[in-house]
Amino acid sequence: MTTEQTACQKCGNCCKQGGPALHGQDLARIKSGKIPVSSLITIRKGELASNPLTGKIQPVAVELVKITGTGRQWACCCYDAESGCTVYADRPYACRLLKCWDTREILAVVEKYTLSRFDILEKGDPLVAVIKDHERICPCDDLGFVQSNSGLLSEEQKNELEKRVRADLRFRNRAIADFQLNVRAELFYFGRPLFQLLQQVGARIFETPAGIHLGWDK
Repeated sequence: MTTEQTACQKCGNCCKQGGPALHGQDLARIKSGKIPVSSLITIRKGELASNPLTGKIQPVAVELVKITGTGRQWACCCYDAESGCTVYADRPYACRLLKCWDTREILAVVEKYTLSRFDILEKGDPLVAVIKDHERICPCDDLGFVQSNSGLLSEEQKNELEKRVRADLRFRNRAIADFQLNVRAELFYFGRPLFQLLQQVGARIFETPAGIHLGWDK
């Protein structure tokens, strides 16, 4: 006789699949330091990610701020194999909704009521303007197009993407120097480097004395 599951079995499988996106209900936890900014990563609008509603890798419709991952499997950084969730009392809203045996509540908030960097940062933070400049100079809102047409891109389009990759790296290096950011802070303020995002859509990265070059699978 099979017993229907109605409670968490503390197997850790949900946590091993990555950290949750944060929602408006989590803002107070971040402001108080219970969810530290050093544990956050930004998924910029247009980045490719697994959508639990469709089961497909597709561009995210809104900016997401998530608990970052660790290891090759990118498990939630708050998960410990021995003790489980290390922030359980202050776990994010999505974790409170998640029931692996009934996913209706968690699926209902996918890409809804989510926090962005601008919700988290204070209005007077000098990095707000820097982030806005980065979004203007190094957008990633065309990754869905690149994903669908990676074998059909013109040389002009490939060159434009390569220029954007270089601009992204220059921008990050300048911001890191100006604001003394470490890697964790960089991933919150600017998300993942563009060259990493393009690797998801078929770009191959070559580092030469002249800088980074992109190669493309035909």
